Amino acid sequence: MKLEAIDAADLPETVEKIRQITTAWREKNSRSVFLAELLRGELTDADIASRAAGFHIAQAMPRNLFLVETDGESSDLAYRILRQMFTASNDLIVRLGGKMIALIRQAASDGRGMGAMETARMVVDMLNAEAMVRARVAFAEPSDSLEALPAAYRDALTALSIGRIFYSYETVIDFGRLGIGRLINELPVDVCRRFLKEVYGDHVPDDFDEETRVTIDTFLGNNLNISETARQLYLHRNTLVYRLEKLHLQTGLDIRLFEDAMTFKIASMVNGYLKSRESGNI
Repeated sequence: MKLEAIDAADLPETVEKIRQITTAWREKNSRSVFLAELLRGELTDADIASRAAGFHIAQAMPRNLFLVETDGESSDLAYRILRQMFTASNDLIVRLGGKMIALIRQAASDGRGMGAMETARMVVDMLNAEAMVRARVAFAEPSDSLEALPAAYRDALTALSIGRIFYSYETVIDFGRLGIGRLINELPVDVCRRFLKEVYGDHVPDDFDEETRVTIDTFLGNNLNISETARQLYLHRNTLVYRLEKLHLQTGLDIRLFEDAMTFKIASMVNGYLKSRESGNI
């Protein structure tokens, strides 16, 4: 085969074209790129089958998908730790850009082995203990094949989004247990605004001060038990009653009563949801 001579002046351009072709080939044939494209739903079933075979990844296998979210500065370290933690041949770990990492593990279908909740909590604990990395982990129902993973990915993303708004204190979020937060997230904005107007009228309470928020959270967390709440907050019972009566005057809701407490809780979640939408966080 006769090769044409390359003019010296064209050499830099030729080298750059070869580099681009090589880079494109590596990216297309990268396992990480394949997994990222798979989760984002960018591949056909035929593409999934052929590329999975090339990477020796079993197509039909029950798997749990975990989305691990850290702050941006910690994502590199978190990725390295996860690679050290999960070394089984069926474990798949891929960076998804920014502060998101996906961990895909074979699901324990026989009742033995580690469940999804246990795995998620272990990830959070290990990242915090080994590198002081604060992480949140979301997961959905197990997927029975690679083709089903994009749906699990969307559900896990939804769980993270809802968790940021309604369950900011939680480090592990199960899509199947989002409760009322998931319901509110699916309500139209105008319905949410009408609900707040029905509860508060034209004056929706703004953010409460730290003391009031802690009092409310502790009281609701103790199932409206005044004595236990006062004990945990190191308050005299009368001081706690005074704070609750002050809240009653501010909001028109007496959270010592179950119905008002439930209304207050839902209204607070709805208000938080609307603020998140207005700020563009969801």
